[in-house]
Amino acid sequence: MKIRAALTAILLLTASLAQAGPNLISNGDFENLDYSMWTLVSPGGGGQAFGTDPTASPLSDAFNHVFGDFNTIELGYLRQTVSTIAGATYQLKFDLQRWTTDPQFPPDNQAQVKFGATTVFDESDITGDWGTHTLIVTALTASTLLEFGNFNNDPIYWNQLDNISLEFLRGPNDPGDPGVPEPATLALLAGGLMAMRFSRRKTLS
Repeated sequence: MKIRAALTAILLLTASLAQAGPNLISNGDFENLDYSMWTLVSPGGGGQAFGTDPTASPLSDAFNHVFGDFNTIELGYLRQTVSTIAGATYQLKFDLQRWTTDPQFPPDNQAQVKFGATTVFDESDITGDWGTHTLIVTALTASTLLEFGNFNNDPIYWNQLDNISLEFLRGPNDPGDPGVPEPATLALLAGGLMAMRFSRRKTLS
């Protein structure tokens, strides 16, 4: 009976961990037309807008909601504060496009991402279609400001963001966080207990 109870508990914990890691970003795909969870900082009269993708990209479509930014004097920012665990590690993903109406014009732009006080992504003078970026970041405090900065020196350039997600990976006691076994470890332990139970049954019969 003890082995059965332990096995049931491990299987339940494994299932719950497999479903762990919800997206901590509110409205990261911009499909919800309430944008109150985001703060815009647009210096120098630069333009920022939530709306559909105007680029006719093969990797998107005209009905897909995105965030566009063509700040032309200095970095403009899209910001959201998220609840985090100090010392915990997270996976940050986002889609980024550096679009221009005139590919012959030399690009003069910048795309930057800050997680708290740390700059975790910074690229300049690039054009390109939608691409997915995945970063591993660590929270320093219980509340973290996530910032996406964009700058374009000419209004023919337009940086666009979509599908922003932040998911918990592991706690401060990394690696593996002994307090919370990884699903693979739990699966091995569950298999061992099942083998022990089967072996015990054979011995008793």
